[in-house]
Amino acid sequence: MIKKITIDQLQPGMFLHNADSAWNDDLPIPQSGMINKELDVQSIRKHGVKEVYIDTQKGSDAADAPTEDEVQAELAAQMMELGEGEAVQQAAPARFADKKAPMSEELAKASSVKKQARQLVGNVLEDARLGKQVPVGPVKDVVEGMVDSMFRNEDAMLSLSQIKQKDEYTFMHSVNVGVFLMAFCRSMEMDEQTIIDVGVGALLHDIGKMRTPPEVLNKPGRLTDEEFQIMRDHVVYSNKILTEAPGISEAAIQVASQHHERFDGTGYPHNLKGDDIDLFGQMSAIVDVYDAITSDRCYHKGMIPHVALQKMLEWSKHHFKVELYQSFVKCVGIYPLGTLVRLKNGLLGVVVESSRESLLHPVLRIIIDANKRRKLRPTTVNLMDKRQNSEGYVIIQQESTRRWGVDPKRFMPQPELYD
Repeated sequence: MIKKITIDQLQPGMFLHNADSAWNDDLPIPQSGMINKELDVQSIRKHGVKEVYIDTQKGSDAADAPTEDEVQAELAAQMMELGEGEAVQQAAPARFADKKAPMSEELAKASSVKKQARQLVGNVLEDARLGKQVPVGPVKDVVEGMVDSMFRNEDAMLSLSQIKQKDEYTFMHSVNVGVFLMAFCRSMEMDEQTIIDVGVGALLHDIGKMRTPPEVLNKPGRLTDEEFQIMRDHVVYSNKILTEAPGISEAAIQVASQHHERFDGTGYPHNLKGDDIDLFGQMSAIVDVYDAITSDRCYHKGMIPHVALQKMLEWSKHHFKVELYQSFVKCVGIYPLGTLVRLKNGLLGVVVESSRESLLHPVLRIIIDANKRRKLRPTTVNLMDKRQNSEGYVIIQQESTRRWGVDPKRFMPQPELYD
């Protein structure tokens, strides 16, 4: 049986099923296996892991510990409670008052802007590797384009964040963190200039990794203690590079220098705790983890967005400010774009657009009849339109895309300009 225990309950003789540290899978700690000595426990504890899962069939038990199924059921209930709250109503600057664009219209523009951002980030990071100064002007220009697209139709830019390639992780992670962080700032009704400043910091938040030796940066697997310390230093380098760049705002620097700090003080590089971490540092930490754990990398398969949010809810009591994490969920939705969900009537659909009226009633692309176990001709259904008189059109759970052999990207709106 798999059970969840605190790090203080972990002792030699227990079999570690999961160190529950996917929020930082570079940690130089065992992720599973028999705990043979107290030194193993101390190693896990010193890296900020507060809870772990053990397998009681392979090692010692912890009598009062909850089972994994009990933990997941409680988390699912908490997620549903978040979903029952009001969706975020996002205001736009006056110049966008009459420029709200439909998804189909904005997608091509958003794709073009995001492609520019990807190319620019690649060029800037390469310049940083060669020791050149950051060209702030072009970065601000591309961020302004991203912000404009987001104000016209936020879902267009967010939907493109589902398109990820393992071999471009470093570049696209920076761009996606920018997209999610700017959407997060917008959902908290920050002004346009602040969103731009924070977006610049997000696109450049990992620039210090260009000073990290390639054999450490690209190592497929767990780092040693020495390698992990080298990896941690990338945040210090990011801070130094951006501080020396003319025209970089303080908000941008806070994003780059604090995105690995954790609310309980177990982050790095300065072990800041609670509200000693700047607001933008706290927000970027949430976004950085979300994109990292939903991305495929050479050594792990990315989580489904809804599962990632539920796992982050579990971590939020330690690593994030709970209220801020809840605000992020309301920003992206408890069923983010690309999530496969099951309706009460047995139909399965991919979330293709969010609803600004209700987190529980997004727009779906219906693709499977689970009761008959057969594929359907894809049709679009807005659950808000079914809310009053079609009780079968209620989401009852998230479904595994792997189990059903579904690639959500195939059913998302496709921009003609994306390649």
